[in-house]
Amino acid sequence: MSNFDDHAPWPDSPWPNSPRAHRHRAEVDRKLALLDEPHVKDLNDWVRDLNRMRAGHQAAAESLVPWFDPSGGGIYARILFLLEAPGSRSSASRGSGLISIDNNDATAANCFTLAHEAGLPRQAFALWNIVPWYLPDGPRTQTTRLADVLEATQHLETVLGLFRQLDLVITFGAHARTGWELLRTRSSGIRSLDWQAVPHPSATNLNTRPENRAEILCAMRNAAKTTW
Repeated sequence: MSNFDDHAPWPDSPWPNSPRAHRHRAEVDRKLALLDEPHVKDLNDWVRDLNRMRAGHQAAAESLVPWFDPSGGGIYARILFLLEAPGSRSSASRGSGLISIDNNDATAANCFTLAHEAGLPRQAFALWNIVPWYLPDGPRTQTTRLADVLEATQHLETVLGLFRQLDLVITFGAHARTGWELLRTRSSGIRSLDWQAVPHPSATNLNTRPENRAEILCAMRNAAKTTW
């Protein structure tokens, strides 16, 4: 029996059972219609507020914060997977507009496959980024800088307060780890959360360093044990 909230109001919906499901626009549209389901409404209201605030500060029109995925655990997630910054396939203008293991890119596909292999159910975790907004650079995606991480940490601190059952944070890659360590120096509530740093699950990182895949899988398997 799982110890995450089996009675939480997740949509009664069959979710994708193979990677890169967001290559199909119908699947993206189905999820976008569920952004205000009870388990993700508060999180996506926070996204709306942040996007309005940043628009008032003349942020680039394309530099939007994508949505929390309604197929994840939402505010009932026990585990937060914290990556670096949204990729182009997460952005509203170039992809799904969702932060999701179902996005049509290699990093999302690796997260999907590893979570499945670890026996970690979707409802147990939420996926997010230390820098929540997309960073465009003309037709490309800007490389995340330390300045972006420092600017973004205050926003992560506010959204963490919306999660009701968070027990564990797993940071993926150096930027996520740096931002998380900074937050831990500022907040006793954040310091009380268990956390673990693992390598980033990009295709380059895992294909060239097989030991990184093993490290991530081990962390996910250990996390799965805490949710069952």
